[in-house]
Formats: sequence, structure tokens, C-alpha cells
Amino acid sequence: MGRRLNTYELPKVHVHAHLDGSYPREAVLRIARRRGVPFEFPETFADVWDFFDHYGRVPALIEDLEDLAVLCEELVAVAAAEGVVFFEPAIEPQLYAPRLGSIDRVTATMVSALQEAAAKHDLQVGANVTINTDQDAPLADEIARAAIRRAGDGVTAIGTAGFHEPADYSPYVPAVRAAADAGLQVVAHAGQVEGRESILAALDEIGATRISHGVLAAAHPDVLARLADEQIVCDVCPVSNVALGVSPSLREHQVAALVAAGVPVTLNADDSLWFDHGVSDQYSLVAVNLGWDAHALADVARNGALLPALTEERRAELLTGIDRWASRDVAGQP
Repeated sequence: MGRRLNTYELPKVHVHAHLDGSYPREAVLRIARRRGVPFEFPETFADVWDFFDHYGRVPALIEDLEDLAVLCEELVAVAAAEGVVFFEPAIEPQLYAPRLGSIDRVTATMVSALQEAAAKHDLQVGANVTINTDQDAPLADEIARAAIRRAGDGVTAIGTAGFHEPADYSPYVPAVRAAADAGLQVVAHAGQVEGRESILAALDEIGATRISHGVLAAAHPDVLARLADEQIVCDVCPVSNVALGVSPSLREHQVAALVAAGVPVTLNADDSLWFDHGVSDQYSLVAVNLGWDAHALADVARNGALLPALTEERRAELLTGIDRWASRDVAGQP
């Protein structure tokens, strides 16, 4: 089964990918060599905090907006090669501002580069403009304004992420609500480092319409029931979860419990630069380790159609392509 399923050809969405943790490795190494900066990728991380310490090394390598735009284009090319129909990376312009320009200018550079690459590679690309809840409270309104200016024009979501998942979003409520009023989806990191309270706070305080991760909900039947009842999509990242100790192993990954409870999930790579596995790998590894067949993978991939940012054309392309892929692979055709 695992050998026959070609998950690269499975049409899919990829909506939990941090831009700065997902650039192609060779592209990052190219910049590091040009700058004469030694750069290596650890094979393992002691824990999530060790990972976060490494994460900031990449933005520090980038010296100008031209390099940033090139990296965005190369990342979209990778998504297209993996059968992605809709790609929505999380972007944090504040990681580059004010060093490379204002938050608005950096956002414009990222969004423009992503859109140009989308046209070149024939897929739909949005951007999840993300507030870091560890340090961006003073910048939250400015980040949200940059997102709102481009709502419907390359920006599809406002997000929150951070080392700690807050149980109190009050510093960010005005910014997030303004972005939601402008038509952006609200995507909150929760249920990765913290559990029940972080997920409920994301839903109740900032009106999250999607959850990034959400896997720790598996230990709380009431949270699972709510996510299922409200059809809150959880963008799950199996390889990342295991690498950072959130899940004990792929065979024991909580995604099985979420799916069994009726929670709609998508599979995503999170930070492929560091974990060295793309979005298609998530599907193939889950298939092997959880015993999912083509029908099960197709059911998960279809959850991507629940995302309101997809155009009707791309939604139809996604669903038709998934049906075709599942039928072909079940029949064992190459």
C-alpha cells in the first residue's frame, strides 16, 4: 500500500507552513555560502524550545528584499511540484522589519512575490499574516493593518503563533477582530504546546476559524466534540509533532483521534526547512504508520475544500483531482 500511493500527485492544500521555516534548504544554504556564514541543520531537537532557538537563524541571513522575494518564489515552486492546489504560508514581516523596511513594505514584498509565483506555477496562493504572541503586542495593530490593506488581494488570513500558546488573547483582540471584519480568516496556533485552554481561548476570545495543530485536543472529549460540531479545521503537522515531542510517534499520532471524532483536519509540513519532510511526505508517512489507504487520505485531502479562501475554480480542481487520484491508486494504476 505505502509503495503504491503516490502522494506527490494527490491534489492537496498546504496551509500550515511557516514561510521562514519552509524555504528550500538549498536556497538557504546558497545565501549562507554567499555571506560566508556556516549553516547546518540539526538532525534532532531536544525539545520545542531548542527548535525555536534555531528558527531565528534564517531570517537573520536575509540581507535585502530581493533575496526575500526570491525565496518566496522558490517556496511556491516547491508547493506546485508537490501537487498543492492552494498554498497559504504564514508570513511574519516583523521578522525582517525594520531592518529591511517597514512592516507594510516587507509585507508588500512577500505578498507580491507569492502572487507572481502563483501565476507562474499555476496554483492559488494566499498569505496568513501572523502575529507572534510572545513579543508582538505593541506591533499587532500595525501587522493587522498591513494584512487588511491586502485582504482579498493576496492575503487570506490573520494568524497568531508563538512559543507559548496564550490562554489570554486580550492584547490581540482589537487587531484580530479588525482583520476578521475585513474578511480574513482567523488562524490560531493552539493545542501544540498547551492543551485544552489554549484551544478554547483561541475559539472564544479571537474567534479562530481554523486551528494550527490542535492535536492536544485528543485528550479532551469536550474539545474534540466542539471542533467537530463547529467544523473547525485543524491544520496538523505529523512529522513536526513527533520531532518536537508533541506526539510520541507517528504510529501513536493524535490525528487518528481527531479524525475518528469527526474533526476536519488537513496535513501540513509546518517547517520543512528544519524537519526535511514536505507536505506530501506527511500523507505517505501517515498512510504507512496509521494504515490509512487511498480512500482515507483522500478524505483528509478533501477537507481542504472547506477553506473559504479557495476560489470556486480551485475548489472544483481540488475535489475532482482527489477523486481521480483515489480511484487510480485504489485500482493500483501507475
